[in-house]
Amino acid sequence: MKAAVEGYGCSLNQADTQSIKGLLEENCITLSRLEDLGKGDLAVINACAVKETTEKRMLSRIQKLFQLSKKQGFELIVFGCISRISSEKVAGISKSIVQMPPALEELSKFLKLGAQEFSPSSASVQESQVIAIIPICRGCLGNCSYCAVKKARGSLKSYGIEELKKRFEKEINAGRKEIWLTAQDCGCYGFDIGTSLAGLLKELLKVEGDFRIRLGMMNVQHLKKFLQELLEQMSDERIFKFLHLPLQSGSNRLLKLMNREYSVAEWLKATKTARRKFPELAIATDIIVGFPTETEREFEETLKVLKKAGVDVVNISRFGKRPFTQAAGMKDLDSKVKKARSRKAALECEKITRQRNKRMVGKIEAVLFDEKGKKGGMIARAGNYKPVVLEKGILGEFAKARVEGIGKTFLKGKLE
Repeated sequence: MKAAVEGYGCSLNQADTQSIKGLLEENCITLSRLEDLGKGDLAVINACAVKETTEKRMLSRIQKLFQLSKKQGFELIVFGCISRISSEKVAGISKSIVQMPPALEELSKFLKLGAQEFSPSSASVQESQVIAIIPICRGCLGNCSYCAVKKARGSLKSYGIEELKKRFEKEINAGRKEIWLTAQDCGCYGFDIGTSLAGLLKELLKVEGDFRIRLGMMNVQHLKKFLQELLEQMSDERIFKFLHLPLQSGSNRLLKLMNREYSVAEWLKATKTARRKFPELAIATDIIVGFPTETEREFEETLKVLKKAGVDVVNISRFGKRPFTQAAGMKDLDSKVKKARSRKAALECEKITRQRNKRMVGKIEAVLFDEKGKKGGMIARAGNYKPVVLEKGILGEFAKARVEGIGKTFLKGKLE
């Protein structure tokens, strides 16, 4: 049997896709291209549905794959969050499509391979020779009013430190230099097993080697419980000085409607505390534009908070109703209003990013080459994970580079 696997979405989804490929390879199923599949073969698409726009894109891709499956004779499996969040829409394409939740044991059972679950010890096909993605937990402790992913992935289930350390050592021994620790919310890692992300890092940093760890997204209501311990671990140069802390809104009223469980002041305090320790720290965040009942003043408050914190990266989402959520029953704002606010937010955030990036011009950074540039050259990561574009370099190698300029979202550098 041959199988083709496609994956979309967040870094956790990317890791799931790699585990799906690992499961297939481990059981002597040949990974192949779609065009080479025929009768008796299999195609798996691991599809995301976190946003309305993403869902539409995924459904379009599923439609194309289904038409291809009819023509070539292979079986199509739609795997992942979309099968829990939007199963009726997938079935609307064809009831013959096999749907599976984001659970590896379901695919394993379907293929009569036993009941292997996702875990750090699962076989995995890493896509990069430099980067390895390691999920540290699944599910979350939140109940955000706009998010349908809880329906798909459930409550928190953390993996043990020893199991994660073994996987970490395996990737380092395989020559990988950049390790992403990922989860739906890294901030609540370990709360169900009596530890925290800081405790995990303390053990991982005992592993010898020259590598870099990138921490995944974490929510402030959890982070504040162990922030000082985390910052102590981040003093190690092998951890990127980078934090992804979603804000979502600069209005406390809207944060309550979103069930975010923290205040604007608490979010700002976390960013200020982290920057006091590491002035060069890069902060990524997320905001939702046009949440139900958001006023123009509340939208402006969000922009003011972003500017005050000096964020480096902002992921902007226009609110869209998702199934199984409280916010789906709230009165939506006019699409033109959401579009206008989204455009303004993008322009303002670009200014903030450029101001932050200009601070690094003239500095000499220890960088790690982790990918080839799409338009030539190489991309390396500075100590705070900002991308530095250089003319040349070797994947997986460390070097010294001087930052000589900035692009829209990146730095321009020259090797020292």
